[in-house]
Amino acid sequence: MKCIVCDNDIRINSLRQLFSLQPLYLCSCCSQNLVPKSADVLFEDNVWIRSVIDRLNKGDIVLTKLFRDRLQKVLSYKGVTKSKIEIIEAKQGLEYPWLEILIDSINFKPKRKHSTITVEYICVSVHKQKSVKHQVTIVD
Repeated sequence: MKCIVCDNDIRINSLRQLFSLQPLYLCSCCSQNLVPKSADVLFEDNVWIRSVIDRLNKGDIVLTKLFRDRLQKVLSYKGVTKSKIEIIEAKQGLEYPWLEILIDSINFKPKRKHSTITVEYICVSVHKQKSVKHQVTIVD
């Protein structure tokens, strides 16, 4: 297996990786840079993730796999359906609107029965928006 970011070989270093149901996308060097943050900001902001976002803006759509599982968990936890999502892309006029492609790839499950969170709509964007109340961003 090859890392989808740096194209280095992926080595299995733990039993968790060995028995993972999902294929591994990142090598150990790259996976250190993809640090989860919170339910509203998915990942820590760093040079590596900015380079991944830059590649996505240029059309490297395969990299959306890095964000899909975490974003799906957060949206499911918040009880959001696809019709309640407003998407704000990082740049206007992208040839491949990768954030929209990412949202389209998510399997929206029925709303959790015990979820106490209900929102009319939620904004999904790459960077935090100033005037938006309910939002999920990739980085802060």
